[in-house]
Amino acid sequence: MLTPVAARVDFKLLVALRVLIGMASGPAFPSAAALWGKWIPMLERSTIPPASQTGTNLGIIFTTPMVSLMSDSGFLGGWPSAFYVFGTLSCIWFVFWCFFGFNSPDEHPRISTDERLFLHRQIVPSKVKRVTPWKKIAKCTPLYGIAIMHICNNYIYYTLLTSLPTYFSTILKFDLHQNGLISALPYFAQLIFTLIVGRIVDKIRESKRFSITALRKVQTIIGTIGTTACLIAIGYTGCNHFAAVTFCILAVGFLGFHTCGAIISHLDVAPNYAGTLVGITNSLAAIPGFVGPYVVGALTNNNQTVEAWRLIFNISAGIGAFGCVAYCILFHGEEQSWNRIEEEKS
Repeated sequence: MLTPVAARVDFKLLVALRVLIGMASGPAFPSAAALWGKWIPMLERSTIPPASQTGTNLGIIFTTPMVSLMSDSGFLGGWPSAFYVFGTLSCIWFVFWCFFGFNSPDEHPRISTDERLFLHRQIVPSKVKRVTPWKKIAKCTPLYGIAIMHICNNYIYYTLLTSLPTYFSTILKFDLHQNGLISALPYFAQLIFTLIVGRIVDKIRESKRFSITALRKVQTIIGTIGTTACLIAIGYTGCNHFAAVTFCILAVGFLGFHTCGAIISHLDVAPNYAGTLVGITNSLAAIPGFVGPYVVGALTNNNQTVEAWRLIFNISAGIGAFGCVAYCILFHGEEQSWNRIEEEKS
């Protein structure tokens, strides 16, 4: 909410504020993952955590058109209204979070006895104080596969998130209102893919016909083929509006296979330490958040051409393919022995 003030005072203050926002929001995903390990039964982990993460997509879907409208309307000064409105909504969300959010089923004062007993049967609560097994985590091969996939997936995600509006306005020549609406569509597709695929995977897992390792790798391969093929196709559509927008929507949509697969597979290998593992991979996966936009800027600076954007999409496709190969080689979904070592000793 202070962003408009900082932007008017000094751009250095604005940059400092952005750094603080990043630091403050950094614990969000690891904290959520730590709660999932205590709240989400094994056979619902391809559905509920990804469904929770689709809140990010919903945010993009609603904010991009709304920001375009607010900026154009002059409401609360135009573009500053976006920061005031969504900052206020975040404060309101926090009030509800304080009321509904609790560390574990045992600590929640309002869930039913049936739900608490069900979760106890599905998730064995830890009775010991945990010491993080850093050495074992450092030697965990599946974690390296997850980390590489997470970094590569985020490179595509952040590159498209930050650059698609520019691509739509400079190459496809959409106006502000069109840009806001069309920029939201790919993330709506990702939300739908995530919810549908996650539910299907949990149903297959419940049937016990395939191992979790096989399911996660198949998800990753399908998602990567779909995303990379569409990214490459975007570069060859030229200024064909319908084809370019369709491939953009599908490219982001296929990332939904990763959202309910590789990106939450920390819960497969060590659910008791999911918060720590997500903290590690999410920190590394934040790097593409500034590398991707920098690459786009370097390639398109005074060079807003179809050829430059084709190279951007091809680079993203290549990075995504590399992540898939690394994940399929390094990952296996069996629970790590050190995940429950404290309970065994106890």
